[in-house]
Amino acid sequence: MLEASVARPIRISFDESRRATVSRQQQAPIAPSTPQQQAITKALEKVITAINQADVSEQEKKEAKSLLRKLLDSQTAANVLGPGAQSLAAKYFTG
Repeated sequence: MLEASVARPIRISFDESRRATVSRQQQAPIAPSTPQQQAITKALEKVITAINQADVSEQEKKEAKSLLRKLLDSQTAANVLGPGAQSLAAKYFTG
């Protein structure tokens, strides 16, 4: 049974021709890293240095770096490290 006092749904439409766009220069800049993010980034740099200096086979170093790169490429790392995740990946894993 339907109640007579129920209002009809409101119709919503969007006029795409009036949609505003934002150029790259107008977009908000990336927020700087927090002190905690900077500390984590420095700790990860020490891990990378330790991997490079470890007395293990090149295959083991390569595997450790591969796992670390997967971590840095993850959305979770981006959320925790902020821009530090991308900067570490670019600094140590490109080329």
